[in-house]
Order: sequence, then structure tokens, then C-alpha cells
Amino acid sequence: MGYRPISDYGLIGNMFSAALVGLNGSIDWCCLSRFDSPSVFADILDDQKGGRLQIRTKLLFESRKRIFPRQTKFI
Repeated sequence: MGYRPISDYGLIGNMFSAALVGLNGSIDWCCLSRFDSPSVFADILDDQKGGRLQIRTKLLFESRKRIFPRQTKFI
């Protein structure tokens, strides 16, 4: 499949673990349940054996990434 530029990825996480999601919706790198855990998917490191999770539609679609400002409420 080949390697994508890092700019084609967005980071999702919960402050304990994280995943890199490609513009095509593929999770190409993910560590669970902590940042220092071994990766579950590592396609960005080895496109032959690294593994990925991808759910695809039959329809064509366009994707883009947006960054939302952090909303913090103090009660």
C-alpha cells in the first residue's frame, strides 16, 4: 500500500491512549490502553506486517480534518 505523509493523519485520544487516523478513515497506528503500551496497529511503521483497521463505504466521500478549541468548564 505504501506510506502516507504524516500530514494525512489526525490524532484521536483520551489522555491515556491515542490513535492516528488517516484521511481515508483507516486507523494506521494505535496504542491501547496507555501511551507506553505496545501498538495494536502499526501500519505507519511497517506497511506489510504492521496492520490497520479500516471500515470503508461503497460510496465516494471527501474528508477533511478540523481542530476544535478545547472547551474547559470549571464548576
